[in-house]
Amino acid sequence: MNSRPPPPPPASQSNGRAGTPVGFGSGSSPLTQVQARPLSRASTPGAANGGFAEPQSGGRSPFGGPPVRTTPSPAPGMSPRPMPGMSPRPMPGMSPRPMPQSGAARVTSPLARSAVSPVMSGMALSSQQNAYPQAPRPQQAYSPGGMSPQQAYSQPPQQAYPQPPQPQQAYPQYPAQQAYPAASLPPQQQQQYPPASLPPQQQQYPSASLPPQQYPAQQAYPQQQPQQMSPPQVGSPPQMGASSRRRLYPEQIASAYAGQQSPQGAAEAPAYPGAPSAAPAFFVPGAGPAPATSPSTLMQGQPMQGQPIQGQPMQGQPMQGQPMYGQGQGQGQVDGLTQQFGQMGMAEFQTVVLNGRPDLAALDETPPAMRLAPGTMCVAASECAPQFQRSTLNAVPRTDKLLKKTRLPLGLLVTPVCADDDVAVAPDIVRCRRCRTYINPFVAFTDGGRRWRCNMCGLSNDVPLTFDYDSATQTQKDRWARADLRNAVVEFVAPLEYMVRPPMPPAYVFLIDVSYASAQLGAPGVVAQTIRDTLDQLPDADGRTRVAIIGVDAQLHFFQMRTGAEPQQLVVGDVDDVVLPAPSDLLVNLSDARSSLDIVLERFGAMFSNNHGVGNALGPAIRAAQQMLGGIGGRIVAIMASPPTTGEGLVEPRAEGRDLGTPRESELLRAQGTWYKNVAADCSRAQIAFDTVFVGQQAMDVATVGGLARYTGGTLLHYPAFMAGRPEAVRFSSEFGQHLAGAAGLEAVLRVRASKGLRMSAYYGHFFLRSLDLLALPSVDPGRCYAVDLEIDETLPPVVYFQTALLHTTALGERRIRVVTQAVPTTDNAHSVFHHADQSAIAALLAKKAVDRALSARLEDAREALQHKTLEILGAFKTLCTQASSGAATQLQAPRALRLLPLLTLATLKHPALRGGNNVRVADRIAAMSLVLTLPPETLLQPLLVPRVYALHELEPNVGLDDGSGSVVMPQLLPLSAEVLAPRGVFLVYSGADAILWVGRDVDPSMIASLVGEPHVQSGVFTFPDLSDNGSPRPGFELNMRTNNLLRALSSLCHGMWAPPMFVCREDGDQQVRLLLAQRLVEDMDTAAPSYSQFLNQMRDKINRGSF
Repeated sequence: MNSRPPPPPPASQSNGRAGTPVGFGSGSSPLTQVQARPLSRASTPGAANGGFAEPQSGGRSPFGGPPVRTTPSPAPGMSPRPMPGMSPRPMPGMSPRPMPQSGAARVTSPLARSAVSPVMSGMALSSQQNAYPQAPRPQQAYSPGGMSPQQAYSQPPQQAYPQPPQPQQAYPQYPAQQAYPAASLPPQQQQQYPPASLPPQQQQYPSASLPPQQYPAQQAYPQQQPQQMSPPQVGSPPQMGASSRRRLYPEQIASAYAGQQSPQGAAEAPAYPGAPSAAPAFFVPGAGPAPATSPSTLMQGQPMQGQPIQGQPMQGQPMQGQPMYGQGQGQGQVDGLTQQFGQMGMAEFQTVVLNGRPDLAALDETPPAMRLAPGTMCVAASECAPQFQRSTLNAVPRTDKLLKKTRLPLGLLVTPVCADDDVAVAPDIVRCRRCRTYINPFVAFTDGGRRWRCNMCGLSNDVPLTFDYDSATQTQKDRWARADLRNAVVEFVAPLEYMVRPPMPPAYVFLIDVSYASAQLGAPGVVAQTIRDTLDQLPDADGRTRVAIIGVDAQLHFFQMRTGAEPQQLVVGDVDDVVLPAPSDLLVNLSDARSSLDIVLERFGAMFSNNHGVGNALGPAIRAAQQMLGGIGGRIVAIMASPPTTGEGLVEPRAEGRDLGTPRESELLRAQGTWYKNVAADCSRAQIAFDTVFVGQQAMDVATVGGLARYTGGTLLHYPAFMAGRPEAVRFSSEFGQHLAGAAGLEAVLRVRASKGLRMSAYYGHFFLRSLDLLALPSVDPGRCYAVDLEIDETLPPVVYFQTALLHTTALGERRIRVVTQAVPTTDNAHSVFHHADQSAIAALLAKKAVDRALSARLEDAREALQHKTLEILGAFKTLCTQASSGAATQLQAPRALRLLPLLTLATLKHPALRGGNNVRVADRIAAMSLVLTLPPETLLQPLLVPRVYALHELEPNVGLDDGSGSVVMPQLLPLSAEVLAPRGVFLVYSGADAILWVGRDVDPSMIASLVGEPHVQSGVFTFPDLSDNGSPRPGFELNMRTNNLLRALSSLCHGMWAPPMFVCREDGDQQVRLLLAQRLVEDMDTAAPSYSQFLNQMRDKINRGSF
């Protein structure tokens, strides 16, 4: 312990001046007080001497006579420097601390040092910015703590804290924390303080509101009572006010740690007379505009507005649930932080406990908002709608290391063509010279608007001369009104340089199975009638659409249709080397040969109704269609009811019954040979797409033939219960006609660009990958989704950008480029990554990746990979973002943004695409996998994976009716569990592909009559009637009209892509229908997967054990 100077004489000794103690230096003459202000070290003369200036006028040498003392005005929250010639009295048992370095906060007691908040560490301003001029300081003998004058002046100066601008008026100064007890001061030195009932902010000076000129002149030592340090109240760390940096008695330090009140209990003094309250009102985001910030509000001991201080409550109120100071971390601190985040506008940073029923309504919520910095857009523009493109993470990790820590997948879900979309058209194309990015709302204009900086690569490009000029009207136009600067989704009319050949007309070649198996189902007549009814809806605005029809069995049946002549059937029996039977009039113009087409389609069903030919020459029929479409491209639609058994492309029958539910089932999901894949690759280069439609229950090796649609961007449809005259045939006619009438894009290619540091690693969907980043799409149907996996190669900028460009030909024969641009912020905080995750996009991406793995590896691997990824995400959140980072937890927690991820994972495992067991046929599984790969998240998750359940017997009065804006009021969603199915109720379970009407055993017959027109219904397939009178309810059948309105509204949510059959399931009815219903209730346990509560418990146990 360093030696200490002898204690000073009592305060009662004086030199003849009231309140002025005897000095310790040479001479006892009165000391002259001079106003002083702090100087920055960089600009102060004599900075080499510890940052203090040498005296320039007045006073003598410190060794030659009485000095002229300069007493600087203390910075708020710090004691003034001891006067020259005086040794500061150190604390008992403590050595004097050296003064802090410039720019560092001075904390003199251990308790005060512990109270420095990390928030305040970034609030220190540079000395050159905040310091005011300081009066010259005389050079004199100054030996604090036994140091020499050279050592004393070599010590760093006190922090120059900003002082408020004020006139040269001597205000009362506050002495340093003295080492004498307050009781030792004479009565004339004890300051009269205001009553204790006043709040702590209104103290010491009753006339604080008076102007500075009305304060008494500055004395050598103002007659004030020394400030006493007030220890913090129990339950909060010590405050960082002005008094927290003054020295304490050892007993005061001990009492502060013990949570006891100081004997004096004096409140904190203001920084200067008339200063604002020491407890400022914090600015809370979302609670109103921030108050103006001036230098006077940035004093030490007063926080910057909008930044809380550790240990001080927000808005002057205590935080509920905050633990007592000095106690361990507990749930109370988590609750306090949650409340604090909520007050700061951070309510989305919420952690939920996964138990009980899931919140199914959250599936209809929009993705988490992306908080882009102001100025990201060059002009106020519409952001990218999630139905076009959405990212799995709306706050992307800045580094690959953080991404791997969170275990979250980073990817994009792109739906370039949406149903009934209306996209703005830009006048001309402007692209970056280096990366070929299209100009978008996120570029920046520089050099007075003559150049624009690419938001992808940062290259500055010249603005074209015609950018602000309308060549059509030859007038100047507003730059900021351009469609490509005001819309994140825009279309450009492609010029000639974007065309390899002129846009080709839409062409359709229908390959219809007319074999004995198909005739037994009545498929030729139903298919022909559906095509005939759809001819008027085919895209033919310019009159260029072409159509051809080929019947397929062991032979090929062509139809020659001349204008004004009777159509003729031409049969080709040699299928080994197919040659077209006629050079022309096989692929005819729809408008010119419409009458011949109607005749052929009208007679088609009767022509082959008694056909006994066995065999299917699908391969030769495809070769013939290729010859027809080789020069123009188009679409081949193959409707099959039997497997290919004749000619090239035949497949061997595979017995699948005994292999279902075993590891050998994965072999049945792979194609036999590569013939169909090679044909698909050739057709993709020729801009020919395939649609494969399978009807009936005969084994047709859908896994092999379905590759035609997968690699050419086509569609796979499957109707196992097809039979003419039954509801499944009605469903086929509706869905197949809707598919043909869709305005598809032709001859398309798609490319995804991303900011520097991001790389596309994998793609999922129906396409042919022409190069590393170019997807060949001979056909792009509305609502077709493509998934992209992304990887981080280097540190990302604050904002990353994704741009998708689709070059396609419209049905009108116009070549266009659709550009979708999206901006996503980046972050270094794991909390932000988790709480800005899009659970719908993540679940959809994981489902597509699982299906792709099942097709290339094994079903068991796909299921395990899906569960493992979900466990990794929740386990990483527990480690990085929860208090129980290690060890066992009694409850499973998840961020609010991912609270439905376990349910979506369980629903995916129970879907026929990945469902275990031996009750899913291979054809049904392949069709389900095709839907998972191609559907967007809005349709895939709900209703396909997570059906909707409504109680029809408890509808509110306005449910099922128009709300006045053209929309139907929907009822409340119910849990997907049999527990909600009451015996006296009627429930609707809608999954898109089918609808189930559950009828309890004790339901009122009058309710059934109001619903379907009959008091009793039987289990099985059922056609739901429409008992309304041209849309108006008939008396007694109001429930029927409202239910039909609900069914139409649900169909519109899926863009009319499904016309589901209705199944009636009575509580005591058919076992097969009850099994179908049990598979739709994903929260209940079945033979394939556990219940939702069991699934949560299993994940919690695995996460606690770390066994994942």
